[in-house]
Amino acid sequence: MKGLLVLCCLLPACAEVFAQGWHHSIAVSSTYIPDSVTSTTSAFARYLQNNYRSKNEQLKTAYTWIISNIKYDKDSSYHFNLGVDHETKVNATLRRRRGVCENFASLFTDIASRMDIPSYVVHGFAPGSGSRDAAHAWSAVQLDDEWYLCDPTWDAGSQNGYRYFLADPLSFAQTHIPFDPIWQLLDAPQGYNTVRSKTAPVFNFRDSIKVFLAADSLQQFLSIERRMKQMGKNKEMFRLWQAYNRMHIAIIAGENDMQLYNGAVDDLNHAADVLNESIHFRNNGFMPYKTDHEIASMLDPAEAYIRSARKKIEGIGVLVENFQYDTEGLKKRLGALEQRCKEQLLFLKKYLVAGSTERRSMMYK
Repeated sequence: MKGLLVLCCLLPACAEVFAQGWHHSIAVSSTYIPDSVTSTTSAFARYLQNNYRSKNEQLKTAYTWIISNIKYDKDSSYHFNLGVDHETKVNATLRRRRGVCENFASLFTDIASRMDIPSYVVHGFAPGSGSRDAAHAWSAVQLDDEWYLCDPTWDAGSQNGYRYFLADPLSFAQTHIPFDPIWQLLDAPQGYNTVRSKTAPVFNFRDSIKVFLAADSLQQFLSIERRMKQMGKNKEMFRLWQAYNRMHIAIIAGENDMQLYNGAVDDLNHAADVLNESIHFRNNGFMPYKTDHEIASMLDPAEAYIRSARKKIEGIGVLVENFQYDTEGLKKRLGALEQRCKEQLLFLKKYLVAGSTERRSMMYK
């Protein structure tokens, strides 16, 4: 956990190393956005959609406003980035008009998403920043089915343009290495310890991104873990992010295990209720009256609950080793209940094939 905090503390240092050193050649156009719509990203996005026709214009206007109005400043960034939810963080960035690379990228990505432009905050590092690599965050956006990279932090405060707006991925890769290689937007990612040639495809990033964005959070973290292992990057910052990613897997896996365990307990209790109802019916002299077909199927729900409980128990601890839930105790309870169900089912089968006189002798008083 200490290493994860170190990584989070490194993130704010990224932008100021580079933002002052670049000389841009394309002038930033002046952009006026009424202050009344800049208090929330939802209002900001609606204004852009209502006043700019194309997605490209909307996106460029958002980018221009951000790099012209948000100031790079570490001040209280730790509180706003680590202590609040995403929406509070981006709206605080709008209100305060300052932040670090995480704030720039999150704000730009959030506005883009609200304009129905697929976007994603990319985390990685900038190689060769002084004596060490600098942790960094930037954005990926999709326009007309093509993905592009944007770094509003490194364009912030500049009067000379959009060097990092819809940037060429191959050039971008010289200064930005994402922890998850699919966000380099190259089929053969650069700057990793892959055993393949730098020109040989490692994966189809378009297909990988499509699958990634459609997946739930757990599957996303698992796919990041697989790709990070595949890339084999041997840097401290890379290892810290891998640990951070694994922490998320453990948290989600723990929540899943809790749901599976509680679900198995519920299934077991439901099965016990069905069994007890069957035993009560038997002890009550098979009254009130039920047809033979109804009697034969009385324990079907119990058997279904037992199968469901067993499946849930088998799923506990698959992703992360389980130290919290007593699955062995639950398995014993399940086994005992299953045995009782089998005994009751055997009695019912004998009862159903017996004649009326024999049936009466089998009834419990």
